[in-house]
Amino acid sequence: MKKKSGKIIWIIVLVVAVLVFLLCAGYLVKYFFFDPSQGIKRPTHTQPSTSVSATKDEATVVETEAPTQRFAETTAQIEETETVDFKELMEINPDIYAWIYIPNTNVDYPVAQSGIGESDSFYLDHNVYKNYQFAGTIYSEKHNKKDFSDPVTVLYGHNMLNGSMFASLHNFNDKEFFDNNNTIFVFTKDKLYTYLIYSAYQYDDRHILNSFNMNDDYSFRDYLDSTLVERPYYCNVREGIELTTDDRILTLSTCMNGGGNVRYLVQGVLVDEQYTE
Repeated sequence: MKKKSGKIIWIIVLVVAVLVFLLCAGYLVKYFFFDPSQGIKRPTHTQPSTSVSATKDEATVVETEAPTQRFAETTAQIEETETVDFKELMEINPDIYAWIYIPNTNVDYPVAQSGIGESDSFYLDHNVYKNYQFAGTIYSEKHNKKDFSDPVTVLYGHNMLNGSMFASLHNFNDKEFFDNNNTIFVFTKDKLYTYLIYSAYQYDDRHILNSFNMNDDYSFRDYLDSTLVERPYYCNVREGIELTTDDRILTLSTCMNGGGNVRYLVQGVLVDEQYTE
């Protein structure tokens, strides 16, 4: 009788252990792999044709205006002439001030900047609802203004194993993908910014905005030149690009697989800025 009771107890213990394991595994999957946007999609409403537009999934060559006369044409892919409904987004979180979209990647996310009393890295491990989550949110630091008027604006995002956040930036390491995809769209409350992707490469983990004086023309010139240098590994640079100290650069930064002290950067130069309201 005791032997039978002991067997039942062991079966119960085994079942409980399996359930605990499954619950823990489920938590870890959600913690490390779940897309932190938690179902948030670009809330849009149609606007008059004042911004770059193209049919979804159809490569469209868009002639750009000054200062884009110096640059090649951009291949724009966006669903329709639209802007993002920031009223809806800010009801979720007033720290959201932009939305970034890169055609043919998984990058289609809100952008936040931490508020008063919060550290610059708050959104490194907090989602758009301000809840703790490993995947965090695409974010900028307080070094940057929210109107993308700085010489260099840096946006940070994790390299998630499930391909979310900034993981698909690594697609630009493929030369063919880099050659055929060159556009970043950034929506703000009243504008649509279009950037021409001109460089993608492995970099060290220095803090870019603290390491270069972007407000000094000589320092900024040196930095711009460094972004056009052909590196031996993990690097693609678009031919024919010439940058000036009047240009505005968007830098997207994420991690390299297995490299804690290196980053992968995708950089674009502003080629179009239009009001959407």
